[in-house]
Amino acid sequence: MASSQKTSEAESSPPCAVEQSSWPALAETISFCLLIATLAWAPFPLGSDRPWSWTLLTLLIVVSWLFWLAGVWQKPASVGQSARRIAGPLILASLALLWGVMQCLPWMPNAWLHPVWGIAADGLNKPRNAMISLNGWSTVTELMKLVTYMMAGWLAYVLCQRPERAKRMLDALIAIGACYATYALVMAMLGIAQIQVFYTTTASGSSPIAAPFMTHASFASFVGMITLCTCVRLFALGAENIVSVRGPRQLFLTALKFVFGRGTPLLVAGLVLFSMLVAAASRGGFMAALAGIMTLLILASVIGARRAINKWTVSGVVVAALSAFLLFQVNGDTLVGRFHDPINGDATSDLRHVLWSAATHMITDAPLPGLGLGSFENAYPLYADHVYPFNMDKVHNDYLELVAGWGIAAALVWWSALLWLGIQCGRGVILRRRNRIYPLVAMAATTLVAVHSVFDFTLQIPAVALTYVTILGMGVAQSFSTRA
Repeated sequence: MASSQKTSEAESSPPCAVEQSSWPALAETISFCLLIATLAWAPFPLGSDRPWSWTLLTLLIVVSWLFWLAGVWQKPASVGQSARRIAGPLILASLALLWGVMQCLPWMPNAWLHPVWGIAADGLNKPRNAMISLNGWSTVTELMKLVTYMMAGWLAYVLCQRPERAKRMLDALIAIGACYATYALVMAMLGIAQIQVFYTTTASGSSPIAAPFMTHASFASFVGMITLCTCVRLFALGAENIVSVRGPRQLFLTALKFVFGRGTPLLVAGLVLFSMLVAAASRGGFMAALAGIMTLLILASVIGARRAINKWTVSGVVVAALSAFLLFQVNGDTLVGRFHDPINGDATSDLRHVLWSAATHMITDAPLPGLGLGSFENAYPLYADHVYPFNMDKVHNDYLELVAGWGIAAALVWWSALLWLGIQCGRGVILRRRNRIYPLVAMAATTLVAVHSVFDFTLQIPAVALTYVTILGMGVAQSFSTRA
């Protein structure tokens, strides 16, 4: 009787009920796939570091957001719970962005305005709409980029709360990075620079491997993060397939089966990625990658302290280290030569000192209000000790440039938000029993970009920043207990 009643209820229900219930899941799946597609596209147009390419990047993220909203609008409680978990970082980041908006407003106190606006008004004999920023358009553009990164990080955070999606995201990042590493090798062998793909120009001289980015430093930062992802994924998969507690014979057989079976794609990807990292010949990028690898080893040792680590596991780590050393010997001649440059005198190092000095003068002149996000190019001639006949639009130090543009208070608030998320990932590595590889790789990637940002403008390249916030969002998502 009950069975017939259920059947009649099912027959009387509208035929679109199934479609309505499946639409939210489909919309989230589309959003997730579009985010991965955006990650795959972002590096190709010169790291999306051109006005048209970063505008396209923003539009793709917005469309992905719209699909996500269409999938979750019927369950606001779930969205609210996700927001409450990271409410602190969200509030801090929003406050910093709010100050960036205020830098573009024309009715700020006169004491905060730069004197150059008064000089311009006197020279043109007409009033000017003065603001804190020396270039309001550049400040709005930088704010647009930061909001885009926040949206992408949020998508990675909410979409990767399911472990199977986090696994797909990690595998997708590794596949994307390996493809671009191979692409860089092919372009270098053909002697073609990536800029020639989009513009009618000729490459000026030989340069280290950089495609699809403009600079080898940006390429090294991108490849370094994907190398960390590959290392974590490879060792996690190896731990599931290699038996190391039943003697050397069983270890050898299972390791051989893994190397020529499930582990083959990851091993090949890791070899290609690390080789291209070395061949990129970026001193800052290589040192940052080493810092990220050291972070992995330190955190792995903390995790391993809770369980027995036998000599065969240690042997696997030693074999991996020796393989990396051999790859460095094969591809590292250019990189070794660049490490000798500071000793023998390096024009690039001298240029960095001039840029850092100019940024320091800017911070001293406007420590709290700043000169406006993205205004370094406009402010450089006013504060430089030595003006080069080049377009100086980057400080080659993200920390100094952010403080000079945003002001000390806003920069500290922004960094506090990132630090908060990093601490949450560290907490997940220590406390979680499952899926801790995601917060682990997020912490290692954070270390990499933090170190590299001292020497270059790595996080000002949209493709690099997008990759990083995706890894961070994925790590934060899996730093909370699944039961919670």
